[in-house]
Formats: sequence, structure tokens, C-alpha cells
Amino acid sequence: MEIATFIFRMILALLFISSSVSKIKNSTTHASIVKDYKILPERSITFFAVLDTYSELLIGLLLIFGLYDSWAVLAGSGLLLLYSVAIVVNLLRGRREISCGCGGIVGNHNLSWILVSRNVLLIAMCLWVYQIPTTYGNLSWALETGNFRTVYGEEYWTLMIIALLSTLVILIGQHLGSIRKKVHELVAQK
Repeated sequence: MEIATFIFRMILALLFISSSVSKIKNSTTHASIVKDYKILPERSITFFAVLDTYSELLIGLLLIFGLYDSWAVLAGSGLLLLYSVAIVVNLLRGRREISCGCGGIVGNHNLSWILVSRNVLLIAMCLWVYQIPTTYGNLSWALETGNFRTVYGEEYWTLMIIALLSTLVILIGQHLGSIRKKVHELVAQK
């Protein structure tokens, strides 16, 4: 169970970090996507877009290092729930042609019930991490007990390498997919 918790924690961390980095790189686009949802007042869009972006970054970093991970997964669940509500509101309005604004390793897609289902699954992963803690890579636990060897032993580094390689495979797959899409567009133009 501890290994599953660690894997879920790393998946969530990489998801939040990659999403926030994508939003930082494309901050104007992200703010415009937030505006497209037509939920927030105009004057609060930039504030929310910045708060959302840096909250994701903080949550992801806390999860990577295992610092305040209970707080981080609850905050992450809250963000995912907020995103899901915004998506559902727009789906019920019949507005499906909006980019979700997710970014990162999950990419950007038009709104759909599949995105809501994905977010429910991610919330379940957050709640798993909250309910079943792990000592793997948990800096909070290592600082409390002074037992760094258990926290950062061979199993931890093996799991980290697997997590990083898995992320690399996902990113390569996404880039190949976008290249394929561009090639198809170029062929269609001719």
C-alpha cells in the first residue's frame, strides 16, 4: 500500500508541477482560457489565473518532497473539485468548445464529461494519499524521526527513477502526437 501511495503522490506532483509550468510559460493564454469559462468577474480573472498557477506549483513541490503532504493533497483535491465544477457548469450551458486549460502532462482538451471523470479519479488518488500515508520520500517524517535512510533508501530511488522515466515516456508520446497532428494538417493543406 505504501508503494501505491508513493506512486500516486508522484503522479499528482508531476501533474500539478507540469500543469503550473505550462501555465507560467503561457500566462496570457491561461488567463484568456479562465475568461472563456465565463464564471468569474472580469476584474478577478488575472488574480485567479496567477493564484491557480502558483497554487498548483506549491502543491506539486510539497508532494514531490513529502512536506505537508496531507495539506497538499487536500488542497489539490479542492482545486480539482473547483475545476470540475467549472467544467460541469459550462457543459450544462452547452459550451463544449472551450479549452480545459489543464496544460502540462495532461494536455489541453475541449470540455467533456471525460475530463470530469478524470478529475474524479485524480481526487480519489488525492484521498488515497491522504488516508494511507507513506514514509517513502516523506521529508516531514524524516525530519521528525531523523531516519533519512529509511525515507530515502534504495526503494525510494528505484521508485523515483520509474516515476521520472514514466513521465518522460508520456512527454515523448505527447510531442510525437503533436508532431503527427501537424503533419496531418500539412498533408491536408496540400
